[in-house]
Amino acid sequence: MAWAAAGAVLALVAGAVWWGVPDLRCGGMGNGVRHVGGECVGVTDGSFEFAPHLSAVQKDIVDENQWAAEKAAQEDRSLVRVALLAPLTASERTAIAPDQVRNALEGAYVALHRANRTRELGDQKPLVQLYLANEGTRQKQWEVPVARIEEMTEEDPPLVAVMGQALSTTRTEQAAQRLSENGIPIITGATTADGLDHGSIPGLIRTAPSNTDFATALDRYLQGRDDLETAIMVYDRVPEDLFVTSLRKAYRNRLSDHIAFPDQPFAGHSIAEGGVNVFYPVTQNICSAGPDMVLFAGRATDLRVFLDALSERVCRSEPISVLFAEIGEYPWDDEDLSTLREGNITLLNATGADPRWGQDGAPDAPAGFADFHSRFSDLVSGDPAEVENGYAITYHDAMSITVNAIRITKPWQEAPPTPQEVREHLLLLNEQHEVRGATGTLSFTENRSGNPVGKHVPVVPVPYTEEAADDDPHITGSP
Repeated sequence: MAWAAAGAVLALVAGAVWWGVPDLRCGGMGNGVRHVGGECVGVTDGSFEFAPHLSAVQKDIVDENQWAAEKAAQEDRSLVRVALLAPLTASERTAIAPDQVRNALEGAYVALHRANRTRELGDQKPLVQLYLANEGTRQKQWEVPVARIEEMTEEDPPLVAVMGQALSTTRTEQAAQRLSENGIPIITGATTADGLDHGSIPGLIRTAPSNTDFATALDRYLQGRDDLETAIMVYDRVPEDLFVTSLRKAYRNRLSDHIAFPDQPFAGHSIAEGGVNVFYPVTQNICSAGPDMVLFAGRATDLRVFLDALSERVCRSEPISVLFAEIGEYPWDDEDLSTLREGNITLLNATGADPRWGQDGAPDAPAGFADFHSRFSDLVSGDPAEVENGYAITYHDAMSITVNAIRITKPWQEAPPTPQEVREHLLLLNEQHEVRGATGTLSFTENRSGNPVGKHVPVVPVPYTEEAADDDPHITGSP
C-alpha cells in the first residue's frame, strides 16, 4: 500500500511539473519549441510534431536533415540551414488549411531532397537542412520563431535564409521587416499581396504571383468574351488582411473597365476572429444590378459561404461568373459542384497551378513541372489531388529558389555563405541563374521588385469545361 501511495504521489508530482512547466508540453526543454499563448511555437529540425497530419512529412524532413549532416561530416562539405516560417498549426477556419500546410511541407521536402541528392537543382554544395518555424495558428506568436531564427544565423551550421511565409497579413509584413532589418533573406511562399516584395522590404523576393499578376491574368482571359462585360465587386473589409485589400486594389486597377456597379463590402472571419458573413443583402444587390461577373476579393473560406448564398439568389435563372484568385485550385467536392451548377454559377479562378498539368494530353505545362511531378510521385504521392491546391508546387519552387540563391553566393569557396551574402545574390537569379521551377522558369530582377518573371498564371474554370478552359495563360513579366 505504501508503495502504491508513493507511486500515486510521484504521478501527481510529475503531472504537476508537466503542467507547471509549459515547455514540457511542447516536447521538452531546449528543443527550440516553446508553449506560448496556448500553442507550441518556435523552430525545430522537424523532430517536434506540430500536428498528427504532419507526422509523415516531418519524419521525411528529419531523415533528410540527418542525411545531410552525416554526408557533410563524411566528405568535409559545408552545411547550411533554411527555415520555413509559416502558421504550421492551422485549422479548417484559418486562411491556410491543414492540408495546404501539409502539401507545403511536402513540396519543400521534395526540393530539399532534389537539392541534396541530385544535380537537378545545380551543384550539390553546400548541403542544406530544412528547419520548421511555427508562428502560431493566427501568427500571434511570430516574434518567438523570428527571435530564434536570428540566433541560428550565428550557430554552426548557420541558418542563412528564411522561406515559405504563407499569408498576406500585417503580421507577415512585420516578421519580414524584422528579418530584413537583420540582413536575413526571405523567399516567400504563398503570399500574393502587392507590396510584400523587395521594393518595400529589401531582401525579400516572392515565389507566388502577385495580386496584380492574378488580376492581369483575369483581364487577359476576359478579352474577347462578349458574355463577360460588366462586373460588381464583393470585398472583405478586414483591414489587417493585406491579401484582400491588395486584391481589391488590383481588381480596380486592372479590371476597372468592367466594374459598373457599387462595391459590396462584408466582414470576413478568416483572419480577424469573430467576423460575421451576412451575404443575403449582397446577393439582393447583385440581382438588382444584374452584372455578368462578381469580382470576389476575399479568402477562400469566405468564398464558399458566398457561393452558397449566391446559389440561392432570386435571379439564378441568369448565369453569373465569380472571379477569384488563389495559389491553386480550392478543393471542390461533388456537393460544391452541384451547388454551382444549380445556382448557374461559374467560378473563374486565377491561380498559380493548373490541375491539368499532370494529366496526359493536357496543354503544355511549364518546362520544370514534369521533373517535379516525377519526384513528388516517388517521394510523397502519385495522387493528382495532392498537387491541385498549388501549395506543394509553390513551396517546391520556394525551396528551389532559396537553394539556388545560396549556391550561387560562394560557388568556389568551402565556407558557407552568410545571410547577408545570400541576400545580395537574390536579384542575380536571372539569365544564367534562372530557376527551373514547377510553375515556370523563374527569374528575379530589380525592375520587378523581386516578383517572379516567367511564372504561369492560368485561369481555371469551376465547374471545368473545355470551352471555358484557359489554354494560353498569362506568364508574369510578359506584356
